[in-house]
Amino acid sequence: MIQKIKRFDERQCLPLILPVLVLIILTIGCGNQYYDERMQMRVQKLDSDLMNRWSMSGVVVTEITPNGPADKARLESGELISYVITEYPVKTVGDFNDGMKNGLDEDNNLVLYLKDKSPLRIALRRRGDDVGLSVEGSGTVRVKEVKPGTPAANSNIQVGDIVEKIVDERKIYSLDDYKKILAKLSKRQITFRTTELIGVKIAAVSALGDLGDVRAIEPLIDIFNNSTELSLRKASITSLQRLVELSDLNELFQQFQNTNVDQLPTDGLQAQQVESAAILGLLTVDLTENTATLEAPFGTQFRHRSEALYEKINEGQLAELAQQYIQIAVEPEQEIRRACLTILGILKPVSAIDALATVLDNSAEIPGIRFQAGLTLSQIGEPAVDALIAAFESGDTSTKDIAASALGGIGGAKARDRLIQALENTTEPAIQLTLVDAIAKIGDASSMQALERQRAQYQADEDSGIRIFLDEVFKNLEQKAM
Repeated sequence: MIQKIKRFDERQCLPLILPVLVLIILTIGCGNQYYDERMQMRVQKLDSDLMNRWSMSGVVVTEITPNGPADKARLESGELISYVITEYPVKTVGDFNDGMKNGLDEDNNLVLYLKDKSPLRIALRRRGDDVGLSVEGSGTVRVKEVKPGTPAANSNIQVGDIVEKIVDERKIYSLDDYKKILAKLSKRQITFRTTELIGVKIAAVSALGDLGDVRAIEPLIDIFNNSTELSLRKASITSLQRLVELSDLNELFQQFQNTNVDQLPTDGLQAQQVESAAILGLLTVDLTENTATLEAPFGTQFRHRSEALYEKINEGQLAELAQQYIQIAVEPEQEIRRACLTILGILKPVSAIDALATVLDNSAEIPGIRFQAGLTLSQIGEPAVDALIAAFESGDTSTKDIAASALGGIGGAKARDRLIQALENTTEPAIQLTLVDAIAKIGDASSMQALERQRAQYQADEDSGIRIFLDEVFKNLEQKAM
């Protein structure tokens, strides 16, 4: 009773997308999905962003009951159903009239099949317009008359042509369209026109990053490791990055969970975590009312999920994965390398220090990635100091600049003393400025004494770039102290 036609698919990712879609089903509202008892499958509406981006419409198959009509028709999860099609075989004049009436009922167009001719699409401008075609006969139905100036006359239809069937193709624009069309055609044989959109998969993969659900991690890793589609790999690593960022907020969300509320006083929460959660759209802050309120549905749901996600993220699997793909020789796509560096910056694995130092010192790498490698080392902190000092001492100008800034971000006596030593022995102006800025970041007594010595050294040279910069540094420090 149910068939599927005209499939356009990118099949290698189908086994990967199924668990993705199952997870999405767990969180979307009932208004976004529908279980079709006749087909024994679940469908959900196409994301509006996808419709706008690709001018596509339809419903997405998300779940199929084994051995049901949809399964037997070889429909698969992840497919977009864009048309429902039914045929009206023409054996009598009554068949023809019924087929024309039903075919033009919704969208004013249908496909007419004539013997020994290509299918002809008949379209009316307005409901009720005259098609301009009449037939006669029984068993074999032939065209009796074609009226001049009508759609039929403009469609290469000749008197005497044999009419075989009328095909009604109904385009699906929404979930409501799907339900209405299937209800109207409940007693007829139908076929589906489906499309396996890479965009649908990307939307599904991207949605997993927003759920904060620990069950999303393994499917995303599988897609990243096994897909040959670059767009899917980028979407999956971006979603993994998002999950890592969410896991980093576990301490904050455990405060909501432990008190079993969705609103807490802002002044009792860690400010940076509150800011990050707000940026991620998980909560809203009202400073006047001194409240931080979890946003529904994801913020309110995430407080129940954050602990499990945090534990899974910090098992080490993701840190190991990200470390493998930060080298340009391994991963040519810079967006993926950048996402992996961000993941490492949050997870801070000491095991990644040498690999990060290699990226920092790679002159073939783009400057932005080299800078982010230095930032990630800075986020790892004190364990990365020796690697950054080594990079500073042996690297090119760009490496020195990034390493010095990273050391300033880490601070501590060892980093401070090496930066001061470098400042006192460096004559390269660009590096001098970076060193001054890095030492000022540390800002302890020894750092400020070293900067005072430098300013005294350039006291007579008021036009010196480093003298001007040093004056600005001390001015800013004085203003902060006020």
